Amino acid sequence: MIKKIYVVFLIILTASCSNLDTVYNENLPNVEEKLLSKLELIQKDLQVNNVARLKESLDVSISERFAINRLSEYDLSKVKFYFTKPEISKNLGKNTIGMRFGEEIFYFNVEYKYLNGDWKITKFTERR
Repeated sequence: MIKKIYVVFLIILTASCSNLDTVYNENLPNVEEKLLSKLELIQKDLQVNNVARLKESLDVSISERFAINRLSEYDLSKVKFYFTKPEISKNLGKNTIGMRFGEEIFYFNVEYKYLNGDWKITKFTERR
């Protein structure tokens, strides 16, 4: 009797774990397109000095928020932005952003999380 219960338990455990991966993999292309389109919209907004969409997308700590608020003090219309293609796994993503001010280029590592049907920036750190 104990062997039967043990076998049933293992089958249920194996079946429930295998279902989790298929749920995320079915929607992965759509989720990636949403992140790419959001990045393009943020880039276009920043080029016309509009940081509202960027601030709406934030879910970061206070120190990272401070850095982004300082960014809004500058004239961003003359800044060139470069985005690498995001690496996405399940509901997390990350990429590198380059910002060119004249002759200087600053790089930032950005991490995203897919929450409630929208991508949120969860980490924004300067790369050294």
